[in-house]
Amino acid sequence: MVSNISEITLLEIEKMARVSDSASFPRLLGIKTMKAERGYALTSMTLSKEKHLNFLGLTHGAVLFALADHACSICGNSLGRKAVLMQSNMHFFSNPKPGNRIEAEARLIDISEETGTLNIEVREESKKILASCESIVFFTNSNR
Repeated sequence: MVSNISEITLLEIEKMARVSDSASFPRLLGIKTMKAERGYALTSMTLSKEKHLNFLGLTHGAVLFALADHACSICGNSLGRKAVLMQSNMHFFSNPKPGNRIEAEARLIDISEETGTLNIEVREESKKILASCESIVFFTNSNR
């Protein structure tokens, strides 16, 4: 494990998640953090016809990515270090319908002095996987 990881309390992680949820973009989309702890985040949203569809009447892929990205942000910043997204790959499997509640679950799977790697799954409440994502965050306050 990397030695410069700050100790951060669960209360501080939950506060960071609430502040992140209150930013303009998550509020616009209706994204909320359901659970946040060290190296883990679960976010959710309910899809609406008014906000989340493309011109074909399907859920826009960017909505799924935004939910995954928000979970990535909460998870990546849960170590007490400022983390920013450096790279992300997403694979889409299914398109959810308006009215459905979806969630993104992010887990930190590897960490180095400067980066963290996360796996993120986007699912319906039924646990059907809609998309999966691997992301790399860069820690801007590393010891280099």
